[in-house]
Amino acid sequence: MADYPLLFCRALVLTVFAVAFAGKARSASGFKGFVTSIRQLAILPERVAAPAGLAVVAGEGAAVVLLALPATVRAGFALAAALLALFVGIVVRAVRGGVFAECRCFGSKGSVMGQAMIVRNVLLLCAAVPGAALGASVPAGRPAEAVAALAAGALGAWGFTRWYDRIVAALMRRLLRPAARDAG
Repeated sequence: MADYPLLFCRALVLTVFAVAFAGKARSASGFKGFVTSIRQLAILPERVAAPAGLAVVAGEGAAVVLLALPATVRAGFALAAALLALFVGIVVRAVRGGVFAECRCFGSKGSVMGQAMIVRNVLLLCAAVPGAALGASVPAGRPAEAVAALAAGALGAWGFTRWYDRIVAALMRRLLRPAARDAG
């Protein structure tokens, strides 16, 4: 029974990283936008931003391949967890430093780095760490449950990559609207 939540996590992390990789690697403009966001963060000297971006994209692609192959699932989770921990650190540094850079996490579209991005990456990290420790093999004998877990993970990834920023923005507008009325 414990295999199904791990399968969910595997599909979630694999799909999120696949979308991130594809968004940056699909076109020169997607990669260039990502490198621009690295430069805006001012974490690295400008001459290092493109190689750092290439390393991140290669790491995301490697995590996808490792997660897709049964023999390397744990290594894929471990690489994804390491990348997510790095991303959390970068966003925390940006927020604390007052750097309002747009992250092009998924290629062309980006969102301003903030607490919501930290939460998203921590949630994904929470999905990756158990897989790094335990793996996530497809259990034999119950294909319907395995397919359901994988589909649910992919659907969750779609939510993270497509709707998360929009939902957070809508919630913030809704939460700030009463505060603005009370102040006025």
